Amino acid sequence: MAVYMTKAKYSTQAFQGMLAKPSDREQATRALFDALGVSIHHLYFEISTGSVIVISEGTADQMACLGMVTGASGAFDSIDATELISMNAMSAAMGTAQRIAQAYAAPNKS
Repeated sequence: MAVYMTKAKYSTQAFQGMLAKPSDREQATRALFDALGVSIHHLYFEISTGSVIVISEGTADQMACLGMVTGASGAFDSIDATELISMNAMSAAMGTAQRIAQAYAAPNKS
């Protein structure tokens, strides 16, 4: 499974709903992720943008489903899920890239 950082900016209507009826948004978020079998590692609120940030672990299909459900809800103006890799995985990718770099003909090189 992959690790993802998802940033979702609450809509004006979502904030209106939270003001009218305060609720535990972490509980609601965990219920949705749990329903799909996605593990939440961390959940934060970004004050400056009115966004929720979730660090989770799941598959691309699970993340696509989460995007569909949350996007259709109207609770968010934007949703962005970014796959993260460990520094060890990045080091391994650098080694592979070094070995195969000569196979690519860059458009700015003759």
